[in-house]
Amino acid sequence: MAAAKKTPAANAGPAEEEPGRTGAGSSEVEIARRSQDVDAAKATEHRKVFVVPKNPAGKDFDDAVHAANIDGMRQGMIAQGLRPTEDGRFVEARDHSDGQSVCLVYACRCVPASEATLEQNQVRVTVADTHALRDEERETAKASKADS
Repeated sequence: MAAAKKTPAANAGPAEEEPGRTGAGSSEVEIARRSQDVDAAKATEHRKVFVVPKNPAGKDFDDAVHAANIDGMRQGMIAQGLRPTEDGRFVEARDHSDGQSVCLVYACRCVPASEATLEQNQVRVTVADTHALRDEERETAKASKADS
């Protein structure tokens, strides 16, 4: 479950008073518009809030939970036309207003896909995806056979 999201109007295209949105700050405006959990008009990083049940033992969430949430955040960024320029990070945990959940906040610096470099537009697999690893192994095997 995710926290409250912006209305569709908040994620709409460029405002009329910003024709072309070129020049200083245009990428920051684009990042803020494409990031559901950023409330500012300009941003240099994407933020994602995951709302999860409180840990019953009262312990902190383990690294596997954070890694999965960071991967989910990055996948969402890519779908929204943003390209990460770093791996992403856990920012904070705060109590949800329902008293039974916790908001886990993550952030990642990024650029709009239209302004990304070739390297930034190359999407990397950041989890041990067995299907992706098998595909990579097949590609490596093909390359080895071609070199022989």
